[in-house]
Amino acid sequence: MNGSINNTTEILDDLCPRVGVVSWYSCIFELYAPSAFFVDKYVSPILYFIGLVGNLLTIKIWSRRIRKTNTSALYLTVLAVSDLVLLALHSVMELQFTWNVSTLNKPVWCPTFFVFYMFAQYMSPLLIMGFTLERFISIAIPFKGERFSRRNRGALEIVAIIILSLLLAVPQVFGWTVFPDGECQGTGIKFFEIWIWVSDILVFGAFPLASLILNVLVINAVSRSIRLRRDTAPSFELNGFSSKLLKTRQKEHTKQRSLRVSTVTLLCVSFYRLFTVIPVAIIFALQYRIPTGDETLSVSEIGKDSTWKTFFDYLIAKKIIDEVGLSQYSLNFFLYYLTANYFRNEVCRLFRSLIECRVGITEFRGRRRGTESSTKGTLLSTRKSFYD
Repeated sequence: MNGSINNTTEILDDLCPRVGVVSWYSCIFELYAPSAFFVDKYVSPILYFIGLVGNLLTIKIWSRRIRKTNTSALYLTVLAVSDLVLLALHSVMELQFTWNVSTLNKPVWCPTFFVFYMFAQYMSPLLIMGFTLERFISIAIPFKGERFSRRNRGALEIVAIIILSLLLAVPQVFGWTVFPDGECQGTGIKFFEIWIWVSDILVFGAFPLASLILNVLVINAVSRSIRLRRDTAPSFELNGFSSKLLKTRQKEHTKQRSLRVSTVTLLCVSFYRLFTVIPVAIIFALQYRIPTGDETLSVSEIGKDSTWKTFFDYLIAKKIIDEVGLSQYSLNFFLYYLTANYFRNEVCRLFRSLIECRVGITEFRGRRRGTESSTKGTLLSTRKSFYD
């Protein structure tokens, strides 16, 4: 009996040889937290596929609406591009840390990759903050918002956000390197740990909180505007307004209605991003309070250690929440489809044209077959009449 137990222990220890820190941790996690690895291996690719198709369609549709006075379409287009870049980089990181494929184990590429990865992550909250602020100005301070839009500041704001995101991400070069065992790992430098805390609290804490406050103010402003317009709506015929003034008022009313509709879309995107970022930020903060167990234990002893068991439970919860956070980069397409009439009409028109194209090709092939068969029939009847 003891011999079989010892054999089992030796087999477990042989399963995870200490050839590299990252590969050893991956082996331990896959052995004792398989559900966490299942989520990583099979849920993430689904989100990648949905995000690839959805973001490409989003870029195609919203880019058509970019004008000097339509900064919302510009923000949403850049947001889709940023999401697409992040999903691509995330898949590279998953290959390294989940599938044990060497995609980052190059001395220069290892730190450079994380600069680009964090740059794409920082872009999202900053863009959300940007178009939330733009919407607040347009709704709560309409006269300044109109002057603000006419100056075509949207492109300049996007450039400023890109520069700020890049500056926040550049210190990643100090946090990652390839160790002598040939694996890309964190350096553990104190400056880098402090910088990560400060930048993450700022980007994933302060900015989302500010966006949430601005969203509440926007909702209040929209509600107040609707009530005011309903209570003070004039009767143009009774007051003797000219038809020209009536048309001007109707045009203004249509513009305000369009602004409210686009505001609903932006609010949905903003709130969804906020409520997916907050759990990720909380679970990230908890990782310093839930350490791994003793690394000197054997693989079989790790499975019995209470500290390691607590960490495995945390890891499973973290992977699930991480996938929820990843969904914010993949599922915006559905939010746009549900809340934006223009987006929905464009999607329907696009798919209708694809179906019509498909049907047209089928009909063309059918007609060609019919022509060929009728031609063959004519030739056969001609030959028959000739021989008869």
